[in-house]
Amino acid sequence: MFFLSVFQLKEYIDDTEDFINIQLDNVRNQLIQFELLLTTATFVVAIFGVVAGIFGMNFEIPLFDNAGAFKWVLIITGVTGFCIFSAFVWFFKYRRLMPL
Repeated sequence: MFFLSVFQLKEYIDDTEDFINIQLDNVRNQLIQFELLLTTATFVVAIFGVVAGIFGMNFEIPLFDNAGAFKWVLIITGVTGFCIFSAFVWFFKYRRLMPL
């Protein structure tokens, strides 16, 4: 005869609640890691905003007279942004904040 006591049933319910809480914690940790990655990417994109702001100022710099200067500034900014982003991702991996 199959009969569950009240204590066994309560234990099964507690185990199920613990399992659900573990799953929710796992999803929460993944969301925090993704948010950290997006925040880092936003910081790198903000660097482009700074460069655009400098080029939008109303003062004269001899660099502005060269037609190809803006292209090189964008290339250098892109490479620098990629290096900064890679350094952040490496740091997160090194500190075990993000399993990549």
